[in-house]
Amino acid sequence: MFRALRRLALAVAGRPRLTRAIGRTVGRLNWALRPLARRRDLANLHLALADRPPAELAAIGRASLCDTSVGALEFLQVVDGAIAAGQFVGPVSAHGREHLDQALAAGRGVLAVSLHLGHFAKVPLWLAQARYPVTIVIREARQVPRGYYIDALQRLGIEAIRIEPDQPAAPRVLDALRRGRVVMIYLDQGVKDDGGVDIEFLGKSVPMPAGPFVLARRARAPLVPVFLHPRDQDVVIHPALAPAAGRPSATDPAVQALYRLAESEIRAYPEYWQWRYRRWARL
Repeated sequence: MFRALRRLALAVAGRPRLTRAIGRTVGRLNWALRPLARRRDLANLHLALADRPPAELAAIGRASLCDTSVGALEFLQVVDGAIAAGQFVGPVSAHGREHLDQALAAGRGVLAVSLHLGHFAKVPLWLAQARYPVTIVIREARQVPRGYYIDALQRLGIEAIRIEPDQPAAPRVLDALRRGRVVMIYLDQGVKDDGGVDIEFLGKSVPMPAGPFVLARRARAPLVPVFLHPRDQDVVIHPALAPAAGRPSATDPAVQALYRLAESEIRAYPEYWQWRYRRWARL
């Protein structure tokens, strides 16, 4: 699947309207031809957005797959050098940049937490273009050639930390923070490394990452939420959150504050979140 998508992305590179049209077609086919996955998506959407009518939930689920497919094609074009990163990022407005600058001024780096919301790769790319020393923690899918994204991110001015089953990411994250870098972690990426905190999130009791709180405490680094608002192409940077008191738990005010904020972002832009994301769909 990855190879076919990559070939398709390269075939239409430089033709943004065609890329978007094909991406939307792929998304619509994904919605129409996978009935079991579609029913699961709708069940999750109903839990998270119980006040929305069924027709609207179906439209949100379909639109999410279309947006994800378009974003995947465009990002593959960036990774393979077929289009410039600036073309992918486009005109972006930044709000709350002073919060990030203030957090960095403390000299301990910053843990920037975000979501797979919209074309989420725009956030670290924008940070790099704005001359922030950015590091991103990623997990490469099994079907992706090893180092494919890592090497491309390095070329784009982004240091990458690959999550490895036999090599903990925490020491590398702490090292990046000590060097005063902005380390991006995606809250909805999964919890294989730290076990997570069971918390009510989008209508489910799910394990969400505790790692950002543990790492922030160990490094004494600020924890700063940074989200893309996809409809307006805004990067929104929130004030640094208070650290968790001791070991993170579901009742800790800091944990609640972060995940309620993340939840509100997804509910504000549900058609841009990845409801088909494998980890979420199976919980």
